[in-house]
Amino acid sequence: MQCTKIGAFKSSYKRISCGAPQVSVISPLLFLIYINDITKASSFHTTLFADDINLSNSSFNVLQTTVNLELSKIDHWLRANKLSLNNNKTDSMLLTSRKHNPASFTVIINNHNISPEDNLKYLGVLLDNQLSWKPHVQRVKTQLSRACGILSKLKH
Repeated sequence: MQCTKIGAFKSSYKRISCGAPQVSVISPLLFLIYINDITKASSFHTTLFADDINLSNSSFNVLQTTVNLELSKIDHWLRANKLSLNNNKTDSMLLTSRKHNPASFTVIINNHNISPEDNLKYLGVLLDNQLSWKPHVQRVKTQLSRACGILSKLKH
């Protein structure tokens, strides 16, 4: 049984047929065991880190023709395993040289268009589609500037 409590308000208890509480110590391990075979659902190179999944392929032509087919395989695997994809947290970014036009690249998962991003955060690193490090360096500079300002005010 499970309920939700926000402040003083508490929902009624509902029976849970599968899953594990997010706050338990074993939940991350069980989740990793549960999704461990998702790497076999697609022919793309798949990298797993906690609940982040990264699909990649080195050939632009192969990627252009097969990305949506491979993503439909991943979507099928998720549905078969009673999992869902959060479209609001799903990003696509084409890492490419200037000779390919990323604007012509369309990514669709379960009839939902995933808009391409020029920058995205992956495992704490802000990447851009040219792998120039400029957005990440700018973010680190801003964070350091803020920290230095706070330290400067605290010294008095």
